[in-house]
Amino acid sequence: MDLLLLAGSIVITGAVFLLLVRVIKATLKTALLVAAIVFGLQFFGIRSDRIMSEMQQIFRYLWRLIPGQQSSNLDGIIHQFTQVAHSALERFSS
Repeated sequence: MDLLLLAGSIVITGAVFLLLVRVIKATLKTALLVAAIVFGLQFFGIRSDRIMSEMQQIFRYLWRLIPGQQSSNLDGIIHQFTQVAHSALERFSS
């Protein structure tokens, strides 16, 4: 009975560990891709404020596609997102 419990625990631990490794690997790939894109855009003279304004326009367009959404809610959401993303881009660029 204890041997079966030990074997089950090892299998579950291995599965969780492999899942965690996959998640961390995907996160790092995504972060490096975003960093490469931001640095590439900055190389061509496109600053983070222009990136953020484009993202705002995209979010406004997508928000309008959702039926029954109020534009006042969108402005607050976009403002909060912009502040967080802009501070992250500034920290990342520095």
